[in-house]
Amino acid sequence: MEANQEQAPIVIEGGQPVSVSVQPEAATPLDLPANVFRAGLDRRKENRAALMEWVRGALVEGSDYGRIHVVGKNKCPKGSRCTNPAHFSKPSLFKPGAEKICGMLGVTVHFPTLHDYEQAALHGVELKHIIMRCEIQDASGRVVADGIGARSLKQDYGDINKALKMAEKSAHIDATLRMAGLSEVFTQDLEDMKPEPAASPNPPQAGTPSRQAAPVRQNAAPISEAQHRRLEARINELALDRERVKVWVCRAWGVEHLNEIPKYKYESLDQRLDAWAQAMAEEEGKEERAAIQEEDAA
Repeated sequence: MEANQEQAPIVIEGGQPVSVSVQPEAATPLDLPANVFRAGLDRRKENRAALMEWVRGALVEGSDYGRIHVVGKNKCPKGSRCTNPAHFSKPSLFKPGAEKICGMLGVTVHFPTLHDYEQAALHGVELKHIIMRCEIQDASGRVVADGIGARSLKQDYGDINKALKMAEKSAHIDATLRMAGLSEVFTQDLEDMKPEPAASPNPPQAGTPSRQAAPVRQNAAPISEAQHRRLEARINELALDRERVKVWVCRAWGVEHLNEIPKYKYESLDQRLDAWAQAMAEEEGKEERAAIQEEDAA
């Protein structure tokens, strides 16, 4: 008998040993018998259709999920009042929606790495980034999906409590999307793409480079593809002139394209975008007030 061949177990019936045939466990789903594999696909297809029907009927837009206006004011000045669906992002799943989906499926959420950060904080370890892992478990404790959420404490001005909550939220949503296969319906939570910290009390004029910018480090790694996508989305969300931002970046840091921005400059640029957007809003407000005054005077 070959070494890797399973021996049939022996049971006793009426005092006589009887060999029982055992179906070997499949290494992958594709190794299952065709009828079993086909039945599993049909069952999952039907269950997924039922889930999608429930999602469309149970989740509430604006609280469980939502969209944001992604076209700049130079192309569409209406902003959130716009009625053109092409000007809005794909629906984004929010934390309340993820909680509803998990509750309906009878699964629970666990954060196995949370304890590590609790211990680090208690022992005075300086933290700069939070990387949280979320596990979704069924009733028997088996992990059916997991997700990752990351957060820099600089985004929350060193508030570790807020950074932990934001990382947990991102991880929870990521795991929910993976578990239910909802990525085709929802993107990640766009709330994370909105400016969290308050803008500087004395923001620079829009498009005006800071005189105290640090010199470019040699051989600095560029931002990741995900950071580049988020940067482009932030520029659209804040209705900034992309070419104006690009010109400033190229002059300040000696690059030719936005995806070549050094990683160590990414967070400072993200904060500057908020300041520029606020400065632009103030300028627009002044222009509107001046126009109203002119109309009243006429």
